[in-house]
Amino acid sequence: MSVQSNPFKRTTIIIMFAVGFAAFVALLYGLGAGDRLSSGNNGRAHGASNSLVGYKALANLLEKTGREVQLSRNAGGIDKPGLLIITPNAYAEADKLSEVIQERAYVGPTMIILPKWDVATTNLVGMESKKGWARRLGIVASDSGVRMLSDIVDIELQTIRPEADEKANEGKSDAVIASERQSTESKFNKSEIAVSAVGDPIPVPDIHITMTGDYIRKIVEDPENEEALIAYVDDGGIYESLEGLDPSGLSAEDEIDAAYYPVVIVADADLMNNTGMGNERIARHAYDLITALEAQTDGPIIFDLTFNGLGSSDNLLTLAFKPPFLSATICLIIAALAAAWMAFNRFGPPAREERSIDFGKTALVNNSAGFIHRMQREHLVANPYGEMIRNDVINAIGLSHGADREDINHKLDMLGEVGGNRFTALLNNLNQAQNSRETADHAAALYNWKKELIG
Repeated sequence: MSVQSNPFKRTTIIIMFAVGFAAFVALLYGLGAGDRLSSGNNGRAHGASNSLVGYKALANLLEKTGREVQLSRNAGGIDKPGLLIITPNAYAEADKLSEVIQERAYVGPTMIILPKWDVATTNLVGMESKKGWARRLGIVASDSGVRMLSDIVDIELQTIRPEADEKANEGKSDAVIASERQSTESKFNKSEIAVSAVGDPIPVPDIHITMTGDYIRKIVEDPENEEALIAYVDDGGIYESLEGLDPSGLSAEDEIDAAYYPVVIVADADLMNNTGMGNERIARHAYDLITALEAQTDGPIIFDLTFNGLGSSDNLLTLAFKPPFLSATICLIIAALAAAWMAFNRFGPPAREERSIDFGKTALVNNSAGFIHRMQREHLVANPYGEMIRNDVINAIGLSHGADREDINHKLDMLGEVGGNRFTALLNNLNQAQNSRETADHAAALYNWKKELIG
């Protein structure tokens, strides 16, 4: 009965390794990406939301018309050229928003869509709610929009409601009003048409928000009070594509040049959000507005998510999966896979490394000879080697070491010659050698003489 040396099959080990390695890489990527792996569809008003107040429909419209759309979850998106769309929540900090606008003055156009609706994204009593759903509870207080833009431009916001609703809703809370109007609040008033500087006239939402200010110029004008639904900040730049409705109030001396990029403020979010995209004329106007802004710069259309609490910062793991460091990460992964493949395909037991210094007398002699040769000291061993051969022969034939040296050498010569040379001639040749090669040759000749005559 044969005994299998490995309890696991080769295929099983490979599958276990592949699954474990893939899980480890996925874990590293997940730790680095963090919140970026989440969809962001939480029912709030931002570019990744499918709810009534979100802007996913606008992003999809732009993508399907050939535009490059990005969702930015870190501050790096602010520095990219292109159109940046910011959809801040009601608690956005004014100084941070102003800092973004200042940084983008020479980078690309910016659109700020002010928050309009307070929403509930969790289950309410008597209502069903799914992930990404939202229910409108009322209009966001106008002072929140005024506050977040206070470092950029001074404006006043006004909420316009139908007169009939104003009388019918007297004494009711916003939550009750929103609940009663849930089925009709997304309608647009067909009788009130707002004119626009960038596209065809559009219907006005039943409940809409307008704005006024000394340094804002109307792009879309409310027909009832002639205030702006959408406007741009008059900061001294020349924006011909936006000025058809309300020319700049600055003089020619005050105007700077076209080096500035415009800042557009949308007071009524229903003209850009998923609710508005359900109306063909509103959707077409939103497309025309973004087209007019995008034409002034090169780059993608970026929906910022950092002002909606969905931002995340870069770390070392994040950078490992981004260019230019991604190439190094891929090389490391390939090297690891190659090393694993070599380990799986090794034949036989691992080869033992040979000793640098062997055991035994032969190894000692070889190592000593190598050391002498490396130090180029062969000439120093010629005389001792000759004396050693002479003593071995004297002992072999039974001569006395105390006898006269000349007599002993004469008797050694009488033993005979090998290769035409006797002992004394060979010994003299060895002692007179000039280099390592001659030393080795004469030493070998003396050794052969001894071996032939004495054994």
